[in-house]
Amino acid sequence: MHEKNIALLCDEADRLLQLNINLLRQMVEEPDVLSDSKNENRLLFDKQKALKRIEELEGEQIKTARREMVLAVVGTMKAGKSTTINAIVGQEILPNRNRPMTSVPTLIRHVPGKTEPVLHLEHIQPVRNLLITLQEKLATPAGQQVAQTLQQTGDTRELLDILTDDGWLKNEYHGEEEIFTGLASLNDLVRLAAAMGTEFPFDEYAEVQKLPVIDVEFSHLVGMDACQGTLTLLDTPGPNEAGQPQMEVMMRDQLQKASAVLAVMDYTQMNSKADEDVRKELNAIADVSAGRLFVLVNKFDEKDRNGDGADAVRQKVPAMLNSDVLPASRVYPGSSRQAYLANRALHELRKNGTLPVDEAWVDDFIRGAFGCMKKEYVCKDSELATEGATDLWEGSLIDQLITEVIQSSHSRAAALAVDSAAAKLMQNAENISEYLLLRHQGLQQSIQSLQSHITSLLADIREIADCQEQMTTDVRMAMEEIDTKTRELLTGVCTSLEEELNDYFRSGKRKEQQMLEEEDAEQRRSQSGLWGKISQWSGINNQGREDYRKRDFAPDSPEIKFSDRREALELMTQIESTVTSLHREAEAQFRPELEKIVSGIETGFRGTSLYATENIAGRINARLEDEGFTVKISFPAVSQLQTRLAVKINLSALMEERTETVTRRRRQSGVWGTVCRWFGTSDLGWENYDEDVSRSVININKVREEVMSLTRAYFGELQASIEQDINQPVRQEIDAFFCAFREKVEQLRNTLIQSSEDHKRDQQAQERLTGRLQALNERVPELITDSKALREELETML
Repeated sequence: MHEKNIALLCDEADRLLQLNINLLRQMVEEPDVLSDSKNENRLLFDKQKALKRIEELEGEQIKTARREMVLAVVGTMKAGKSTTINAIVGQEILPNRNRPMTSVPTLIRHVPGKTEPVLHLEHIQPVRNLLITLQEKLATPAGQQVAQTLQQTGDTRELLDILTDDGWLKNEYHGEEEIFTGLASLNDLVRLAAAMGTEFPFDEYAEVQKLPVIDVEFSHLVGMDACQGTLTLLDTPGPNEAGQPQMEVMMRDQLQKASAVLAVMDYTQMNSKADEDVRKELNAIADVSAGRLFVLVNKFDEKDRNGDGADAVRQKVPAMLNSDVLPASRVYPGSSRQAYLANRALHELRKNGTLPVDEAWVDDFIRGAFGCMKKEYVCKDSELATEGATDLWEGSLIDQLITEVIQSSHSRAAALAVDSAAAKLMQNAENISEYLLLRHQGLQQSIQSLQSHITSLLADIREIADCQEQMTTDVRMAMEEIDTKTRELLTGVCTSLEEELNDYFRSGKRKEQQMLEEEDAEQRRSQSGLWGKISQWSGINNQGREDYRKRDFAPDSPEIKFSDRREALELMTQIESTVTSLHREAEAQFRPELEKIVSGIETGFRGTSLYATENIAGRINARLEDEGFTVKISFPAVSQLQTRLAVKINLSALMEERTETVTRRRRQSGVWGTVCRWFGTSDLGWENYDEDVSRSVININKVREEVMSLTRAYFGELQASIEQDINQPVRQEIDAFFCAFREKVEQLRNTLIQSSEDHKRDQQAQERLTGRLQALNERVPELITDSKALREELETML
């Protein structure tokens, strides 16, 4: 029954998609209905928007017909995106090289029973044309100069080979090796075109049906019910790949079209200098995939004992985003490499009962699962190999991602495909209705009424700008208040740290004095014998000894010396703990103030935006309604603003190991020493000797300097965090809201200007246009009603 319902919903979605496409095409073809809008005066709807919408709906049509859920996979720098896709599929179908590899988005479609992967490159002519263009360019003097430059390094020398031998280009590639060659050559062609100043025809691959497709069975989906639809991965260029603006446009376009997005990031980059670059890339991905985003934090197997654990990672990644679009439950720490090797080994063992000894990946698998164990020993014992592969799979932590994202997406693929289509159907129908109603009713108004509305809307645009300026001023003043409080807090923490460090210095000096006194105990005991009494009675040498020892201690010296390294480490640990504690106390003290200020900004923003939406927008709608316009203009929603603030401290590196010469006493050798030992003398029969001893030295001035530097760095990070996580997002949120608001009103005004231009036509032309607009608009209410009904039907299945 469920399968039958899905089939009916797919049919209904296809029907509505076709009706929407037909309506859009008719709007494009009908004279005077849509403007080309090539200038900056954009309308609520125009030919460019209509053609783009047709392209999107045709893509939805293909996905619905196939009952296909497309999961776009996109990676930050060197995060292991290709390895992740290979791990999901269970085969090495994507080339894995050190440089960026995805030039043209590639679909990887799950086809049950397709054990040998096949790459289909049907839309091949644009690539052939590019090869011809580059070959002609290479024959010119300028081309020869580029060729000479490329020949100078091994990394680029191979690029020219794809022009001399174009046998690599064909419609189908069978097996892993051919696919690797085809995709690697296509990637190299993009690089070569860029080097020779020629654009790759990216626009030819904007539509999903023209993309390269790899058909292969996903090992994790073997045996699952195919009636619910199919899952397709979309290998998408990342924000940083190839450094070409066209590729970033392509990435955003493909991510917008995808049903869901899996972003792959590198665990080892989360706390490095590259963290800011990763943050920017992740935000670029999140901007176009809000609500549909999952994140794999790859290379989690490289975590050491000091690294963030899985729970910390799940909290940290959402905090890297500028907006609240990613719940922690959608963050998956794991190791794609371990998962790929384990998955491939298990697949081979299930299929053939043994591992292929001669294949290179088997060496990697055995190193990962068994360490230094010999390959021959593992390969001849399938039970041992299976156990090792299972352990490696479990250790990869990818199982949860496979279950919750991959298998769940596959089982709901058809329903998700229809839901994606239904959302776009609703948006399209409402946009068309808004535009057609305004144009049609504009023809019913007098030219004076239209001019009045156009003038009023100009005043509304100015008022929106005033609201934005007021809000920007409020934010600037709030940020100045935050900055003042941060500086006050920094001064207070530095004062507290000075006091704490002075206490630790005094404590350390007491321990140093105790150490020196203990070392000197033997020499003091020597004063208790016969010659000691004579020395005390005569006053010989005693005073000089005491002065020497006091000078040796040097209580004012910044250095604290320990004979036991553990005591020095203990002192350092105590200092580190105190510094960390003071930082946390400062943050705990500051956070409520910060949140209070940010809450005030948010309240002010919501109040201003509410005024804008209720008063300005309400006034616009009311004016239009009074004149007979029934269109309701909707305005952007205001999303939540967030705050989040932490610095690892390690002072042990400042501890210095030093060797000092210490004078000690021992019994003399020979007869005299033996006789004195018999009599138990403490002064006669002894001799002095020098011995090198190890000291752990802490220079309190260096510690103080480092602690203060760390504290300033901490507050610097705090201020940077406020700028990055509060100030910038707040400004972006405000700018985005008012920009969208202003743009909507400007589009509305431009559409009314278009209506005033319509009045300049003769009476017959106006009547014909009125008839066309009315006829087109009569088809829209049914589309809206049916699209809503489709979404309601889907709610029980999602």
